[in-house]
Amino acid sequence: MRLVRGVLALLLAAFAAPLAAGDRADEPTLRVEVSHTGDDWRATFTFPEGAKDWAFVRSNRARELDASWRLASWKVLTPGVELVREGERDVLRTTGDAMPDSVTIAFEPFGQDLFADYDPAMVFSDGTVALFTGHFLAKPWAGETGFAASQEPVAEFAFTNGSGDLTYKGRAFSSVTTHDSDTYVIFGSPEFIATEHFTGLLDPAIPGWMLGELGSFLPQALDGLTDRLRSPALGGKPMVIATWAGPTPGRISRGGSVLPGIVTLRFEGEGMLEKLPDEIQPVRWFLSHETAHFWLGQTVRHPDQTAAWISEGGASLLAYRLIQSIDPAHEPGFDIAREWKDCIELSAKGPLDEADSRRDYRANYACGTVLGMIAEGAAQQNGSRDFFDFWRSLIEANRRDMGGDGIVSVSDWLAQLTRESKDPDLAARVRRFIHDGSDEPQADLCAMLARVGRRAPGCTA
Repeated sequence: MRLVRGVLALLLAAFAAPLAAGDRADEPTLRVEVSHTGDDWRATFTFPEGAKDWAFVRSNRARELDASWRLASWKVLTPGVELVREGERDVLRTTGDAMPDSVTIAFEPFGQDLFADYDPAMVFSDGTVALFTGHFLAKPWAGETGFAASQEPVAEFAFTNGSGDLTYKGRAFSSVTTHDSDTYVIFGSPEFIATEHFTGLLDPAIPGWMLGELGSFLPQALDGLTDRLRSPALGGKPMVIATWAGPTPGRISRGGSVLPGIVTLRFEGEGMLEKLPDEIQPVRWFLSHETAHFWLGQTVRHPDQTAAWISEGGASLLAYRLIQSIDPAHEPGFDIAREWKDCIELSAKGPLDEADSRRDYRANYACGTVLGMIAEGAAQQNGSRDFFDFWRSLIEANRRDMGGDGIVSVSDWLAQLTRESKDPDLAARVRRFIHDGSDEPQADLCAMLARVGRRAPGCTA
């Protein structure tokens, strides 16, 4: 990998420039000004008139705290306003009759994992910090009835760094204003790497063997996925942002997510300091799963969180099969057996499409993988196809740049299952499992697998 100092012209030239502040001047605007000077981080919210309270659209809990990360890292400086937790929502609530025109928050960048959401901050060992824009997005709040039904304001985010430079979508700025709530703004002047396959912002403290995997295995994963699924709808090379949270004793942690053109990775734990045989394949699966989301999650996506199993389980099984294609000696049977076991246990709690509302996020990965095995079995019976073929058909039928709507719905997925299996009753059984749940999930899943010539642990036929 070639080290590149600076970011001009080398970082994702296809990304759009920031939107001007006046682009939507005719609409009510929520403006959020985020500033950094020395150790001081502040966010000032300027609200349009009309709403007393404002709730944050993204309010998922911090994984380690199992509580609001904002309440742990934000402090309201404006009198007459408090930050509170209402149910599963963080809310800026006025203690008077009306919300002040502007509210200022002092905060510490929160670099820990959240449940099923992007890290609020990615904190690097050299002082670089990447902030996720979407965690500053708020909407008028009506209390028990949820978000207010009035017209939603346009959100405008302004970032300034009094302690250095900013990098936004591959370009360096002294300050930036944007309407994009699905990206990271990078504070600092870090060193980027440029490779044939991706542009990287990699924490220099990441253990050397893991940096080696990023440099050697990640290009193989991108090549393999592109070969089997066709090029993703990126418009340029992806950016990889990877941080190291330190050698925490007794911990091995890998977290990640994908945004348009960006994959984020977070590593932590003393168990990852050395290249141990038992850790190589989990890291490779993690890299494969996250990069698969450039296809399952971006090129096409599931319609809402009730169908998250489509992308999460699909990316998981594709990752297992991708590693096998790169390293034929690898056998993922133990890992897939764990997915099976977890799916059985979590399915006893209720239907799959209610897993997210139950905060059973793991069910989307585990049961999505098991349903993927059913689809894989059907494809194998249909002219020796495989799970890549199953997904390539779905992607080509639904991707926007080929005339689709960019969404793979449950109905789309089940229709493809029927095309592969020639068995409409199988799709009907899967649909009932997703929407209605099962009193005997193991027996029902075993029966569905048997219809495509597959079995799993505990299946008697």
